[in-house]
Amino acid sequence: MKYIFGPVPSRRLGWSLGLDILPYKTCSYDCIYCELGPTTRLTSDPVGLVEPGAVLTELESFLVSHPGQVDFLTVSGSGEPTLHPELGELIRALKRRYALPVALITNGSLLFRPEVLERVRAADLVLPSLDAVDPETLAAVNRPHPGLDLDSLLEGLLALGRLPGPRLWLEILFLQGLNDHPDQIARFRQV
Repeated sequence: MKYIFGPVPSRRLGWSLGLDILPYKTCSYDCIYCELGPTTRLTSDPVGLVEPGAVLTELESFLVSHPGQVDFLTVSGSGEPTLHPELGELIRALKRRYALPVALITNGSLLFRPEVLERVRAADLVLPSLDAVDPETLAAVNRPHPGLDLDSLLEGLLALGRLPGPRLWLEILFLQGLNDHPDQIARFRQV
């Protein structure tokens, strides 16, 4: 399969079927811990190189041949899904076609943009990341696109939290010696 992967067992989502809607390693971050390695296309601009119809066709084929094996459709994959300008249309199409909840795993870096917030609000569950509570740690851990900053990230997370609709599960990855100092943990709690 080109656009879907799994299902994979997830302690949070049960059997999660991943939907990959961007070219490999197209992201707004270049996180030091990424399991896929370095980002090859660091961008904060929309990238619509994967046709949602192709994803839906492949998904339909999988679900017909594997009925009842999926608990969540999870938009994530090998890049930052909120970069896709048709993300909202894809999520709404998934919800119209299937009686499965839709999760979105995002680094949260673009949620401060109103058009991105509009895209993600269609999801049932949004899982944004927050790995830093100071600019220095953000630069060291996430290595964001130069046009992104911590204040905008936090602004976007707060805006998402105020939206009616999607549930929000904030993910924090602690990295020993980088973002786990007691002062940082206290700041995480405050944020």
